[in-house]
Amino acid sequence: MTPRHAPSHTTARLGLDSYQSARQVGAALTAAMLAPVARPETREERLHLAMSPLADEGAWFKLVQSRDVEIQVAVALNPRATRNVLELIARTGHEEAQVAVAAHPQMTPSLLAVLAGSASPRVQEAVACHPLTPPALLEALAAAPHATVQAAALRHGKLAPETIAEALEGNPARREGVARNPTLTPDQIAALAAAATPAIATALLRHPKLNGELFAHLLAHGDDALLTAALRHRLMTAAGLEAVLDRGPGQAVREAVLASPRVTRGMLVRLARDPSRRVRASVARHPDTPEATLLALLADPDEDVRLAVLSRSPISRGVFEAIAFGADGTLKTALACHPHAPDEVLVALLETRHPDVHHAVLRRPRLSLRVQGRLVASPFAAVRFALIQRPSLPAALAEELAADPAWAVRDMAIRSGKLSRETLARLAADPVKWVRLTATGRAPMWPWEFARRDADFAAAMR
Repeated sequence: MTPRHAPSHTTARLGLDSYQSARQVGAALTAAMLAPVARPETREERLHLAMSPLADEGAWFKLVQSRDVEIQVAVALNPRATRNVLELIARTGHEEAQVAVAAHPQMTPSLLAVLAGSASPRVQEAVACHPLTPPALLEALAAAPHATVQAAALRHGKLAPETIAEALEGNPARREGVARNPTLTPDQIAALAAAATPAIATALLRHPKLNGELFAHLLAHGDDALLTAALRHRLMTAAGLEAVLDRGPGQAVREAVLASPRVTRGMLVRLARDPSRRVRASVARHPDTPEATLLALLADPDEDVRLAVLSRSPISRGVFEAIAFGADGTLKTALACHPHAPDEVLVALLETRHPDVHHAVLRRPRLSLRVQGRLVASPFAAVRFALIQRPSLPAALAEELAADPAWAVRDMAIRSGKLSRETLARLAADPVKWVRLTATGRAPMWPWEFARRDADFAAAMR
């Protein structure tokens, strides 16, 4: 008996036929896509033929002779292009196509020599950067009239030692080019560093053989651009950062020091007294700044620096309390909006008779029962008026607001639907007409016209 999970002979046969059919269809589609156009008439067909791996050498020769730059580049980028076709492009092709030939996987030293004879500096530079370029050809390119070609040849790893020694005695441009050569000895690097221009020093900074002693020498004599680049160097240490700060660098360098993972708390304390407000603000935002330094920055004369203390993470309880019990209304308003401010701090903020602080606390998406209870006693009627309209306000607090001295708050308490029958009965005898009408269900709309004529209401809502 055939097991239930085993396919029947008919099903297996159908599956095999389907597989063979799908394979045949796939092969036909692949052949259709890869097959070259027999007689390309349009430019799109010629471009398709240039990129096809199935085209023959004769077709590629005709395409290269068409002088169409895009088609020549397409042939030069084709990994199946023959060396004869690549040599034709190297001798007679467009500059863009010759640069593409220099990156071809079938490149040979002889073909590089053909490309080196091009009059284009871009092509010569591509040859000078190629790892297969022979030393003799590099010698010629190192003496080329164009500076970019010289620089590319001078930093090649196959350059002869004699040429390197000659370049070390040459003009600043040649010394800058050879400073990137990976075969330089420590003595040669030291010789370059001893009389380095800013460009040479920056080039040496990226050299793989640079040691700590020469790195310190470059720090002591480099400009701000080099110091900024050196901050991210593998040899940079905390002592090196101190040396950078001791040089009195520009503001951009001092800000970059704060972004270094090797900055110490002592440096943060030092930079907290920086004359630049941007640097002091960066110190205020740094996660490792000591609490005593943050408390000092809360008294900074610049408001942006003081507010930057609240933008850091994390913030200690001491900083929260210093702001809550301080006298800066702007900081208190910002603290009231802080998502991690604890309830004790929010309650302390509500002791401030500043409407912006109360409104900022009220705008928080979530308020604890303790904070809402403190808002019920807010001295500002506009805050209490907005509080009674919060859907999450407990019924017990709505009962308290039903006895509010402002008639608008009492009226909105009735409209909240959270009052008991006894409270509604009491408000039905309220001295204000609109409250009585609302309590008895005869005032379906909010009395804006009446509110505008009420001087007390207008004054409270300001």
